[in-house]
Amino acid sequence: MRKITVYLFTLFLLLLSINSLAAQFKQVGQSRFEYYFWDVYDAKLATPSGQYQFGQHPSKLSLTYLRDFAAKDIVKATNEQWQHLGKNDLLGKYDKEFLALWPDIKEGETLSFITDEQGKGTFYHNDSKLGGIDDSEFADHFLAIWLSPQTSQPAMRKQLIGEQK
Repeated sequence: MRKITVYLFTLFLLLLSINSLAAQFKQVGQSRFEYYFWDVYDAKLATPSGQYQFGQHPSKLSLTYLRDFAAKDIVKATNEQWQHLGKNDLLGKYDKEFLALWPDIKEGETLSFITDEQGKGTFYHNDSKLGGIDDSEFADHFLAIWLSPQTSQPAMRKQLIGEQK
């Protein structure tokens, strides 16, 4: 009986911490990523103030997928975007960590990346914590895919950072 009580209390605290973390963010913007004729994902950016400047932390980027994707395909797309940004030193650098963290994604599931005040980021699948990458520069490199002025999707960036509806 004591184990069940401890388990339920721990579960309650976990749910409370997830809810309080989500409550501290206000949406900055949102956008849908489409590739030719396919809807790929809906993206949302949030910060405590509801405003965003590149490199600002904490922040939360959430991608709700509109089709199934294997984790290896998401890793490949991440590397392609870093290549577009000229971050060739990052190509393949985090592949093993990504494949260990990210599950295959089913339609309707969400991958989120939440950074703390120091810029350290953690990945979540739906509301379940996956973990992070232990590199002080990683968060800005990862978020640059969507939020850098040099992103491959400038219209999406404008919507995410609230410059365009």
